[in-house]
Amino acid sequence: MALKRSKISITIPKNRLETLVDGIFAITMTLLVLSIEIPSIRFHSAADFQIYIISLLPKLLIYFLSFVLLGIFWMNHHIFFVIKRANSTILWINIMWLMFIALVPFSTSLVNSFGQYEFSQIFFDLNIFAIGLLFYINWNYAVKRGYIAEEAIPYDKPIKKSNLFTPLIALAAIALSFINPYLSSTVFLFIPVIYLFYLKII
Repeated sequence: MALKRSKISITIPKNRLETLVDGIFAITMTLLVLSIEIPSIRFHSAADFQIYIISLLPKLLIYFLSFVLLGIFWMNHHIFFVIKRANSTILWINIMWLMFIALVPFSTSLVNSFGQYEFSQIFFDLNIFAIGLLFYINWNYAVKRGYIAEEAIPYDKPIKKSNLFTPLIALAAIALSFINPYLSSTVFLFIPVIYLFYLKII
């Protein structure tokens, strides 16, 4: 007698993934500050030191921007509380997402050290694009699999729209980097503005 094969749906405890996410973000956000180096040279006067501090402003700005973006990505991931369960596919989407999250300190350092070259900025922009795209894929997959809570279903469309903004803004930043690499990062200032706007309507 032939035995019928039954599909086994393997689910993974969400709290393990959430713990991993919190740990990766804590480490990544801490490592960001290492993109700003303390000089080993000696300053001959207070004026020289002040000039050096002023020269650090572009690096500080990209540090603040990267830190704020990571903070928003971490807060956005809390949408995971309306995802009822996770399978191996969701786990791998999130692992890939975290891989690009962990890359942010490097891409930030690249801009800080070689901001005059468009490729360094494009690398940073592509890093943010991958983060935004994978987060969009993560939510779409959970919705299609019926993994989200019923009370979240009415908010599916606005959440999808808000998740699209990060990759779209990253594409705009890539285009701008060919015109002026130094202005490319400023496009990402729209992300916190959009995030605050959607917090009010969702």
